Amino acid sequence: MVEIAISIAVVAFALVAIIGVLPTGFQVQRENREDTIIGQEGMLWTEAIRNGALGMDYLTNHVEFIQRIERRGTQVQTNTYRFGRDYWRGWEIIGLLTWPKYEEDQNGNWRMVRSQALVRALTGSAADLAPTNQLAFTYLLEVEAMPFNPFTPTQTNWNAGGLSPEETLVRSNYWALARQMEQNAWELKLTLRWPAELHPRLGLRTGQGHRTFRVLRSGVMAAAVTSQGLEARLLKPLQFKAQ
Repeated sequence: MVEIAISIAVVAFALVAIIGVLPTGFQVQRENREDTIIGQEGMLWTEAIRNGALGMDYLTNHVEFIQRIERRGTQVQTNTYRFGRDYWRGWEIIGLLTWPKYEEDQNGNWRMVRSQALVRALTGSAADLAPTNQLAFTYLLEVEAMPFNPFTPTQTNWNAGGLSPEETLVRSNYWALARQMEQNAWELKLTLRWPAELHPRLGLRTGQGHRTFRVLRSGVMAAAVTSQGLEARLLKPLQFKAQ
């Protein structure tokens, strides 16, 4: 009887240790799954936006809504767009997200624009991809598109006083090059924050997870109009003609 009691005690102790480790194992497995999904989703969105992708109408099944937050000085305006009311096609989603971070209006005033979308994961099991699944993994996608300029204002200021002719020439060349790069090269920054949810009382909330994707793209920002008459932007690649 003593041996049996000792055996049961040993088994019970082992079971307690195993059960105690299970929550940690489940947590690690969930974090690995989320990290894998975010890596795949970030690459997909990066390629779609940098190429001004047309088609991709399946995005309408995964984007809950799009917000464009405009800041002019101390004034902040938020516009929310939803499928079926404001956009119908996949390229319209790309166009509403690809808005220049800094833009000058007709009155010469600058505004800062931040575009974001609440997205249901595009990758995963069939059950997670169902539009009716309220427990699917969701994240917040933030997009920033900025003209690329590798030079500082000092390097391009060729009108500064006390410059030698050689320095004036170098700075003027940098200034001309910077203007060309700002018009034909863009820096895209995509930030994915997860998990994200739209609470009925607390609004949009995100968790601690986040990952940023950066990419440079040669192209021009072209104006576009959605099927509902909304202004949008698409990044189109440069086209070179043979001479």
